Amino acid sequence: MTATLILIRHGRSLWNDQNRFTGWVDVPLMERGWQEAETAGRLLADYRFDAAYASHLQRAICTLQVVLRANRGGRTPIFIPAEGTVPRESYRPNEHEFPAFLHVVPLAERHYGDLQGLNKDEVLAQYGEAQFVKWRRGYDTPPPNGESLKDTVARALPYFNSEIRPRLLTGETVLISAHGNSLRALTKELEGISDQDIIKLEIPTGVPIVYRLDVDGERLRIVDKQVLGTG
Repeated sequence: MTATLILIRHGRSLWNDQNRFTGWVDVPLMERGWQEAETAGRLLADYRFDAAYASHLQRAICTLQVVLRANRGGRTPIFIPAEGTVPRESYRPNEHEFPAFLHVVPLAERHYGDLQGLNKDEVLAQYGEAQFVKWRRGYDTPPPNGESLKDTVARALPYFNSEIRPRLLTGETVLISAHGNSLRALTKELEGISDQDIIKLEIPTGVPIVYRLDVDGERLRIVDKQVLGTG
């Protein structure tokens, strides 16, 4: 039995374009970001999804909605607030529908603390390259009042293991719309990437990454990985 996991970083946001640390600031997509989401939707149009997830930030939610609007998989997405966010309806999707869970805080971007809103070039000039690299790319060095990538792994991975992994173990097809660092956290686990090597991993905006997974009891093994639209 195989399962399919699709990861997509939200389309390019306004602060991506302005080279600013974004983190949990709820910045919207820019025009290019909407276009990236539409392209991703066309690339994923024929997938038949069993579940989808997005963080609580609008750039991830909007990307997910645009992607699902283009879907021709034969099932209708029913958007459901994640547990513990806002009151949930008692309705549950039927066999012709699938749940799309929104406001999943554990899948949010890394919180950049005091760096949020600051221009990256200005931070580099003020604090020097060594400190800048530790804050931006170091695995376990958080910026002041913020999170490290290690902290992001510590909140994203338990949610993945409790809510998403069980679906994959039954052979489902799952889509996650999230952020550069929360997806790096999941990729680290999926691909067994070391603390040192994860620093080098970049995830582009708006590009679907499709994993085909072999299900062996409680284990998931990558059979194939495709980065759509890049070749």
